[in-house]
Amino acid sequence: MNYYRLYVLSAPEGRFVGFEEIEAEDDVAAARKAEQYIGERPLELWCGSRKIRSFNARPAA
Repeated sequence: MNYYRLYVLSAPEGRFVGFEEIEAEDDVAAARKAEQYIGERPLELWCGSRKIRSFNARPAA
């Protein structure tokens, strides 16, 4: 099992405002779990010093 951090960023500045911890078997599984958190803020998924993926914020309704 690997440990990941999903960083929540402010928009549009892109500054760190919080994080969620994710535990997953691999990068693909972690990215799938991270997709559940997509919302009004951009996200970045990291495993230690390795950036896995960025997620754009959903457009405001």
